[in-house]
Amino acid sequence: MFDIGFWEIIVIAVVALFVVGPERFPGMIRKVGYWAGQFRRMASSVKSEFEQEVDKAEKLQALLDEQKQIVERNASVDLSQPAVKPKSQTEEEPKMEKLDTSDESSKTKP
Repeated sequence: MFDIGFWEIIVIAVVALFVVGPERFPGMIRKVGYWAGQFRRMASSVKSEFEQEVDKAEKLQALLDEQKQIVERNASVDLSQPAVKPKSQTEEEPKMEKLDTSDESSKTKP
């Protein structure tokens, strides 16, 4: 991330040991480690939230594209014409013939 190598860290630690002193150096290292961990957790949290928002934005864009396609498809529909043609008054409904359901054995022969 900061592109600090092993030897740079050793040099910083030796300088910190001279500046802080050997009594307070272990406590300072613990605090630095704690804050580095906090920073990593925060960065990870921000990264995951950012990825979630990007996913939401992609889904929203897909929905908007789909809506645009539907609008374009429906633009070719002539709304002045009815969807179903009404029956004209000259046309007659086809009549259904009534089926004979009586049993032939019940009929008497003359």
